[in-house]
Amino acid sequence: MTDTTTPKIDTAFDQVKELNDQFLATARKAGNLYLDAYEKAVDRTVDLELKLAGMTKQEWLHSIIEAQADVTREVATSYTSVARTLLK
Repeated sequence: MTDTTTPKIDTAFDQVKELNDQFLATARKAGNLYLDAYEKAVDRTVDLELKLAGMTKQEWLHSIIEAQADVTREVATSYTSVARTLLK
C-alpha cells in the first residue's frame, strides 16, 4: 500500500509547492506595483510642496516647506528601498 501512496503524496507536495511559488511571485509583483504607485504619489506630493514653497514670499516659510519636502522624499526613498529589498 505504501508503494502507491508515496507517489500520490509526492505529486500533491509538488502541486502545493508550485502553487506556493506562484502565490509568492504574484505577491512580489503586487508589492512592486504598490511601491511604484507609492513613489509616484510621493513625487507628486513633493512637487506640490515645492510649488507651494515657491509661491510664498516669506523666506522662513519657504525654508520650512522645502525642508519638509526633503524629509518626505528621504523617508519615502528609504522605505521603498527597504521594501524592494524584502520583495526580492
